[in-house]
Amino acid sequence: MAISEEEIKWLARLSKLDFEEGELESFTRGLDEIIGFADRINSDVAGDTQSIREVEGECDALSALRPDVVTPSSPNEEITSNAVSERGCFSVRRVVK
Repeated sequence: MAISEEEIKWLARLSKLDFEEGELESFTRGLDEIIGFADRINSDVAGDTQSIREVEGECDALSALRPDVVTPSSPNEEITSNAVSERGCFSVRRVVK
């Protein structure tokens, strides 16, 4: 599938991008190569999925994680002793109007 410079200009206008003439030609060639590569992959896979090998996830790293252990926390009064707090919670300045 070849993509034309007019289509690139249309997409650029929609995306609010500005291209100079040399950049437009280079971008058109690059995008055309990307689309050609995707078309080649799609045509190789279309219909015949037997040639695609199954990839099994290796999640052995997850089993090496430590188990979660619940431990008591510091008291609220100690945590908020050096901060401005209201009703046991940290007070922050309002950012959104």
